[in-house]
Order: sequence, then C-alpha cells, then structure tokens
Amino acid sequence: MAADLTHDQFEINDISMHVSQQGTGPAVILVHGFPELWFSWRRQLPALAGAGLRAIAPDMRGYGDTTAPPRIDDYTLENICADLVALLDHLELNDAVFVGHDWGGMVVWNMALHHPTRVRAVAGVNTPFIPHLPLNPLEMMKANPGRFDYQLYFQEPGVAETELEADIRRTFAILFRSSKPEDRLDVNIGSAGVRERGGLFVGAPDEISRSVMLSESELMTFVRTYEKTGFRGPLNWYRNHERNWEWGKQTAGDKVLQPALMITAGKDTILTPEMSHGMEEWIPNLARGHIEACSHWTQQEAPDELNRILIDWLTTLRHGA
Repeated sequence: MAADLTHDQFEINDISMHVSQQGTGPAVILVHGFPELWFSWRRQLPALAGAGLRAIAPDMRGYGDTTAPPRIDDYTLENICADLVALLDHLELNDAVFVGHDWGGMVVWNMALHHPTRVRAVAGVNTPFIPHLPLNPLEMMKANPGRFDYQLYFQEPGVAETELEADIRRTFAILFRSSKPEDRLDVNIGSAGVRERGGLFVGAPDEISRSVMLSESELMTFVRTYEKTGFRGPLNWYRNHERNWEWGKQTAGDKVLQPALMITAGKDTILTPEMSHGMEEWIPNLARGHIEACSHWTQQEAPDELNRILIDWLTTLRHGA
C-alpha cells in the first residue's frame, strides 16, 4: 500500500510553496498549468506512489497555498524554474523526473534546457517542446491571433480577472469540460475571437452544469481555492512572453538531451497533437504516448490512461532501457 498523501509548506526562493507528496523512491515532480492546482494531479499521485515512486506536486507560484508575489515580472519562466531548483535543494534531491501539463509543460521543457543537471528525464502532457522562436511570441500572436486570441485578452491586468472572478463556479464549469458528448456546451465558446466578443465567456449560458469528469466536491475544491486567491497570480504567467523569450535566447538552438516523453490528447483544441510534430529533431531520446478520446484536461479526464503511459515510461527509465 502506498504511503499517505502529505502536505507541507516550504520557504524557498523568497516564496512559501505548498507541496503535496506521496510515496517513496525516485522523485517525480508534477507541474500543473492554468488554471489548476496540485489537486489536478490527485489521480496521478497515488498511482505513481503505488509504482514505487515519490510523487511531488506543488502549487506553483501564484496558485493555491503558494505565495502570489505582486509584480508581473515575478512570474517569468526564469523565476518559476528557480522555484523548482530551490525545491530540489530543499528536498535534498540532486535531480528528478519532471512532468508538466499546459504551462507546466513549458516549465519542464525549460527546466531541461536551463537546468539540465537537475532534470533526469522530462515529460510534456499536451504541451509540446517549442524551439526558441525568431520573434517575440506575443508579437506573433498579435499578427495572427487565431485560437490564441485569449492570451492577448489576458494581457491587460484586471480585465480577465474581473470576468473570471465574477462567478468562479461558472468559470470552472465552463473551463473544465471533457471531450465526452454530454459535456458539450450548447453554444460555441472558443478561444478565438475573445477580444471581439468582449470576453472569454460572452455568449455562454448563465447556468452551466459541471463536467462529468468532476464530482461536485472536486469542482468545489477549485472554486473555494480561487475564491480565496483570485486569478491575478495565474494570469500573470501570460504577461511575461517577451521576458521569457529574452531569457530563452540563452539556450536557443540547444537540444533536450534527457530521456523525454510527449503525451498528446486527440481532442485538445488548443495544444493540438499536430503542434508536437518535429519534436524528434530537437529531442533525440523522445518517446510518445497518445490518448485520442481526451481533451485538454488530461490528468482529470483520462487519469487511468495517463497513469499507464507515465508508469510504463518511468519503469523503462528505472530499468535503464
């Protein structure tokens, strides 16, 4: 039987970080994205622990019970990666396997490049590795926003916060949808054209039932947390594209040399499987997994399939395959 889940508060890198852990053995650090929490990995923690691993899932900077610093530039990828290095130091770990979803995927790919000796292996869930771009991605989105128009909407402090915080239960009921037919909204709320509509959820019904992938108590865990914290910290991650791009110049052209895994989800309309094409050019030791009947929220919609893919891959690492 796996060890019980624990929760700790660590003072690291000038913030207080909430960290959940379960199991003993080689360390696997699970990095969530927007607008999630350590709780998004609740199905992976016991599964990894049961496989003889030490699963570690923090609330990332600005989220949950981890400090939310006030300045936008506190949320650069450089600072966020420094948090994880400090976490390794605090836990007296030389290195770990890093697994990231959504923004967490961006974090772990950057950990592999900028802190290679601390990353034993790296996995992206939905989030592909993207080589350093020739132009600031914010300027590229302005020129051709497409499905990333919501990120331009997020740029002005206070605007998206006001909308997302107006009815937090409705916010999560809209955002957390699975690919199952019964989860489809009766209006088309997409990530394109957000600014033209005047908001992320403009046109959505006032009353929306929760997704079938969440129990009421699970949904309310997110709602109650964000009722306390708001969305400012999480949204500030989106407001550092230019700073992140400048920092990325340090490793421009570098390959990810650690063992790596890319898991795609067939129904993710933002981080589509096609975005991962060509990763082998940059990651010589890349394995792949795919979950076709799954949308963006992979850990929560397809936990069993994700756990199987992760544990199979982690087992090959342990056996030196």
